[in-house]
Formats: sequence, C-alpha cells, structure tokens
Amino acid sequence: MKRKAAKDFWKTYISLIARGCAHTKRVNPAVTFTKQVKSGDFDAIPDEKYCSMLDDVEQLSSFWDKMPTGTAGNVFQKALARTPLSEKEISQLAGILASASANVSYMLNDEKNMASSPDDNFEPAFGGTPFDENKFEWTPQSIYNYLDYNIYGQTAAKRAAAMLIYNHLHNNSRNILMAGATGCGKTEIWRVLSKKFDFIKIINGPQLCCDGWKGSYHIKDIFISEPREKAESMVIVIDEADKLFEPAVGGGGTDFSYKIQNELLKIMDGDTITFVDEQKNTSYTVDCSNVSVVFCGSFETMLKAKTMDSGTIGFGGELQKESKIAECTEEDLIAYANVRREIAGRIQQIITLNKLSADDLEKILESQISPVKKIEKQQGISIIVDERTRRAWADAAAESGLGCRYIRSRLQSRLDDLVFESPYAKEFVISAPES
Repeated sequence: MKRKAAKDFWKTYISLIARGCAHTKRVNPAVTFTKQVKSGDFDAIPDEKYCSMLDDVEQLSSFWDKMPTGTAGNVFQKALARTPLSEKEISQLAGILASASANVSYMLNDEKNMASSPDDNFEPAFGGTPFDENKFEWTPQSIYNYLDYNIYGQTAAKRAAAMLIYNHLHNNSRNILMAGATGCGKTEIWRVLSKKFDFIKIINGPQLCCDGWKGSYHIKDIFISEPREKAESMVIVIDEADKLFEPAVGGGGTDFSYKIQNELLKIMDGDTITFVDEQKNTSYTVDCSNVSVVFCGSFETMLKAKTMDSGTIGFGGELQKESKIAECTEEDLIAYANVRREIAGRIQQIITLNKLSADDLEKILESQISPVKKIEKQQGISIIVDERTRRAWADAAAESGLGCRYIRSRLQSRLDDLVFESPYAKEFVISAPES
C-alpha cells in the first residue's frame, strides 16, 4: 500500500478511536470505489493512476473481510494486527502515547480529559472520495451514526432526520412532522444536528404570529435576520408546532392559526416570497425552493386517538396491556390537529416517537449521553449518582411524562444544594433520601 493512502487511513481511524467512535459503522472503501467506477468518475484518468488507486482500495478493503460495512473499532484492530511492527516502532508509538498520558488525569472526569467529544467533533470515516482526507460527503448512514451516538433509541425518527438532511444537502427539500410525548427526544435530534449543520434553525411555534401584528415574531423574521445564502437553504424546525396549529379565533371570527398556515404554505411550496422589513423600510426576497420545514410537537389528541391497547400475557400468565401508536396519516392531522389539508398534503413523512419508559430513562442515565455527564463536562466536576437514586429518578420521570427534562431538573436542584455547601469541591455524591 502506498504511503499516502496508508497515512489517510491511520489518521482517520486513530482519530475515530481516540474520540470514542469505535462503535460507528464504516463503509468498505471497495463499495464506494465500485459505485464511482460504474458512474464513470474515473473514465478520464490514465490507466496507471486508476490501477494504483484500485490497488490501494483492494488492500484497504481487506480490513473489512469482504463485508460491506464494519465498525471503526474492528477495522482498526484488524489493520493493526496485520501491520508488522518492530519492537523499536512499538516503543516509539508507546512513547508518543506516554507523553500524551502525562498531560491528563484519568481518574478525574474522563469526559473532560478527552481531547474532544464525539458530540463536538464527530469525524467521518475513511471513504467517500478515495484518498482525499479533506473532502467528506455526509451519507444517510454517517448522519444516523452521529445521531445514534448522541440520542437514545427512536430509530425511525433518527433515520427520517438523517434522510431529510441528506436530501437537503443535495438540494432536495423535504417537509416532515415528528409527533411524540414531551421529553422523548424529537427536538433534541435537531439540536444535536444543528451542531454540525448551521443551516438548521429551531424556532418556537407558539411565538409565531400573523404578519401585520406589531412587536411580535413573524414568519418573515425567520428569514430577514439571516444572510441570504443561509436564508435560502435553511431547515426550519418549528418546535411545539401542535400549539401553533391550535385554533386561535379572534373577535371577528378569524382563525389566526389558519392565517399563519397560509404563510407557511408558501414556504413549503418552495415559492419565491418577498417580505417587507418595516423597521428598515426595505423589501427582502427569498427563494424557498431549497428550504425544508420540520414540525415537532406532542400532538396529544391525535396520538391518543391513534393509540391502541392490546393484550399480552405477562409473567404468571396474567393479561397485561401494551400500548402502541398506529401509523398517523395526513387525514389524522386534519381531523385531530387542526392542520389545513393544503399543509398536511405537503408533509412527506409523519413520524411518531415512542414515550420513554423508566427502563429507557435509566439506561440514558448510565450512558455517555446522560445529563450527569453533560453537567460534569459543563462545570468541570465529577458527579456520582448511586443506583437507587438513578432508578428512583427514572421511575418519577416516566410517571411525570417529562422524560429527561425531569431528571436534569432534579439533578441540577440537588447539585445546587451541594455546591452551595461546598463550592470548591470537585466531586459530588448524590443520593436521594429513602422513601
């Protein structure tokens, strides 16, 4: 294998392992290379260069053992095992790692001592355009992998979000709707994605009002505060959209919800819209053909109507109830959520998210995306929460219906009490009082 290809590979995979992304799936470079050959990407290059590239790809693909994908950790391990290293080379590598180790304390806050976290610096695997480490094309799988590291469960929602971003990057705008209980992760998916894609703009649905109302936030304000390039290529995420759709009938009988939907309809249709900035006495024209819209909300009435209880046999043979939400359609949006038919007809996909159970919430507390770890990182401290407290918080959060928001609130409240007593401490042990 030539040195350039080998260096690209090792640099990428060492970076992935060091950043905790060993579990992410990587596409076999032979798969990508074959697709490029079929599409004619290499037709114009000399045979000598093509053969050289093919040789590198064939050697790299051996680390995947003829499989189309493999985890970064497994690929790295196989590559390392097949690379002969002398005792001197091993000693040199150990020396580099030892120098890095001397600069950190592993016992105090592992998360803080990482050079960077996957949430902040997720890097793509070797692949895409062969041998160009500076060029990376986001794929649906790589977008999903990034979400999967930072969001627990909700596979269907993460896949839908990944596909929307992928299509949006290729100038194929989409409009989707995510419905689910408070705290299930629907808005968090877009917060996480906004760290990587600055064209995502999250706004609070209930604050939107009709054009003509003074001193309020209008549809035009979404656009006129942004540079034109961003304004014409945004993914607009409307949080609490179900509140926006609720009937808001004024004294004259006008449903202002419908008026706002009329304005949204022009965006979803990809029209070119001219807004008037009254403060600056100027007009602002926006081409919305590359703008995507995402509606997020609890849509409680609709989901309640679509929830079916089925009987299941539990331990001891007793009959237990299991709730499942049936697939929601545009007719359900019209019937239960006051969504205009014109709007519903322009929503390409409706995704329902599962309510997080106590077991789910406990797993989140034990994972790398735990609110505990996030607060540790933000405040540079170490927090220990005992097993009984984690379970108690998970049970209470599931019962409250607030999900992770409840847990974070309880955690921060208890931590504030401890910091008030010991403001200079670097480690805090949290244990809920026994009931």
